[in-house]
Amino acid sequence: TIFAVGDRKQSIFSFQGANPASFEQWRTRLRHQAQGADADWRDGQLNVSFRSTAPVLALVDQVFATLPAAAGVTDPGALRHVADRADHAGKVELWPLTPATPPAAAEPWDIPERNLRQISAPRRLAEALADWIKAQTDGTTQLESRGRPLAAGDILVLVRRRNAFADALVRALKSRGVPVAGLDRMVLTTQPAVADLLVLCDVLLLPDDDLALASVLTSPLGGLDDDDLIALAPGRAGSLWAELRARGDERPAWRDIRDLIAGLLARVDFVSPYALLAEILGPRGGRHRLLARLGPEAAEPIDELLNAALAFTQTHPPSLQGFVHWLRQSGAEVKREAEGAGDAVRIMTVHSAKGLQAPVVILPDTTSLPPDDGPLVWGRDTATGLDVPLWTPRKELRCAAIDDLRATARAQRLEEHNRLLYVALTRAEDRLIICGWAPRTLPPDCWYELVRTGFTGLPHEAAAFEPWEGEILSITSPQRADPAQARHASHLPTDTKLPDWAGHAPTWHPTPPASEPDLPSPLAPSRPENALLGPVPQAASPLATRDASGQRFRRGVLVHSLLQHLPDLPPASRADAARTWLDRPGQGIGQADRDDIVANVLAVLDHPDLAALFGPASRAETPLAGVIANQIIGGLVDRIAILPSEILIADYKTNRDPPTNPAATPILYLRQMAAYRALLARIYPDRPVRCVLIWTAGPTVTTLPDSLLAPHAPGAGLIANPTPPIV
Repeated sequence: TIFAVGDRKQSIFSFQGANPASFEQWRTRLRHQAQGADADWRDGQLNVSFRSTAPVLALVDQVFATLPAAAGVTDPGALRHVADRADHAGKVELWPLTPATPPAAAEPWDIPERNLRQISAPRRLAEALADWIKAQTDGTTQLESRGRPLAAGDILVLVRRRNAFADALVRALKSRGVPVAGLDRMVLTTQPAVADLLVLCDVLLLPDDDLALASVLTSPLGGLDDDDLIALAPGRAGSLWAELRARGDERPAWRDIRDLIAGLLARVDFVSPYALLAEILGPRGGRHRLLARLGPEAAEPIDELLNAALAFTQTHPPSLQGFVHWLRQSGAEVKREAEGAGDAVRIMTVHSAKGLQAPVVILPDTTSLPPDDGPLVWGRDTATGLDVPLWTPRKELRCAAIDDLRATARAQRLEEHNRLLYVALTRAEDRLIICGWAPRTLPPDCWYELVRTGFTGLPHEAAAFEPWEGEILSITSPQRADPAQARHASHLPTDTKLPDWAGHAPTWHPTPPASEPDLPSPLAPSRPENALLGPVPQAASPLATRDASGQRFRRGVLVHSLLQHLPDLPPASRADAARTWLDRPGQGIGQADRDDIVANVLAVLDHPDLAALFGPASRAETPLAGVIANQIIGGLVDRIAILPSEILIADYKTNRDPPTNPAATPILYLRQMAAYRALLARIYPDRPVRCVLIWTAGPTVTTLPDSLLAPHAPGAGLIANPTPPIV
């Protein structure tokens, strides 16, 4: 069994080796093999469209019903689509071609001192489309098939090439506040904002490069005009940088750019390329200068340049010269994921849109043909079977064979041109808009003419077009089915503004954000800061012999463990349990030490002042955490008892001798217990907190009075009217 799915209409990637003829050859070959073996052969037709509405499919069928549009796509009249969404609202529009704005009238004797600002036809179309998209996405236009307002993320603009029109459309949409994802691909080094920043890097690497410095001076970063440059550059004795340094104080603009470059020259050898660019764009005001001159569309190339600088620093030595060379030689290209645009207008080429769809699709680049290969054509060498290039620089040098090869190549290009149109038209779900700008000569095989011919074969409506003279043709279908509950991007309000720290048009001067509060400093109660400024706790035996094995610290660990677990046992069985546990292999203590430890631990547990501490309402090794006086406090209390009348906490001291009185307690311990007391006072503001130190040698219990602990609390004197911390 062979199950094959394919469609020659979709084979548009000739540059990747796609060949629609191969599809037909293999289908014919497999059919003959199946029929020769008396096997069942079925030619299935995938003609039901689950994407587009009836007007879109009707136009597609009519466009490709006749030649020349059907060439390379299907047999004339053979294309028939069935709309699964026949009851959904749909619309197809054909706008009149956009004419160029006529130049302003000028008298013959006028001196050409200013730009007359003639608006080209592509730019005029970009402005009109931006106005239309702005009006359609303001929340008043409904997407009837979905039962919701039309959003910017529902619109997909398909172009044939990434040209000046696409840049103009992005600029026009951003200037109107319409969310737009920009072009699907962007060569980073060709963006004006990036070029200005790179030439500034050239100046920082070689200040005596007069051409680069002059470019920086007249760029948005320098802010000088031609008159400033003419007043500064001609007639100088040395380099332009030397002249600017010497005469910078004559004009404020000269002084500003001189100080900017001088400050960056002092930093260029000591910071990474990313840090240098971030300083140029941030503290030194480069970003708002670029956006004020170049518009908001410069924001994305600037951010991508910073990303490139960060990526370079992670894999290369942090050299500015290396980064500039690496970026220019790599021809860095930024590619956006088509589905990651969110609720923003998407602009991409038809090749990139294969496999995608959108409720509204706009085709504005429709009045040109694919360019030929110039003087170079390829011919098949019959002897070797190889394709060889044939070069004919002028038409007079061509022969009949070359003309035949050029005609064949042109026919192949037009066939792919038609298949590309089929893909472009079928990306639309609900609405399709075809428009374009008027060239000097309108080719009869261009997309606009092919679509216009399709409109003439369908019942359509004509109405006057307001932006310029002409008629708009449309085909519509009403909404008869219930609106589909389809997923869609959330519609952002059209009045969404950037935060103040990012700046706003037209100056883009950022407003510094409000100063953040100081971060809380961490504090471990058992290791408070400046603890050594107070008296140091006394060692258990200053004249004791060396304890190379750490037995003394091992003893403290064992005592803590017994005090943690023995209170859970009945008093009568505590001694036996302690000896049994200490006799386990690996504890590393002798019998005399074992008996001494057991005696000390039991004396602590049986101490009359500590009955509540080891009672049923107590717990061992209790973690505490909170914020006191802007300090993050985290610690582990050896023993705590939550009593109805008070909170009792204790800390064990096993390797130190007890002080003679509470006032002699080392500051280290006072600060530790004061921090615990401050936390618990906020958790239980209705009960007093009593702190005790248990010196296991003896044992000795030292109760620390509140008056002794209060001066050592975090933020002493600031714990009145406490607020419960996060615990």
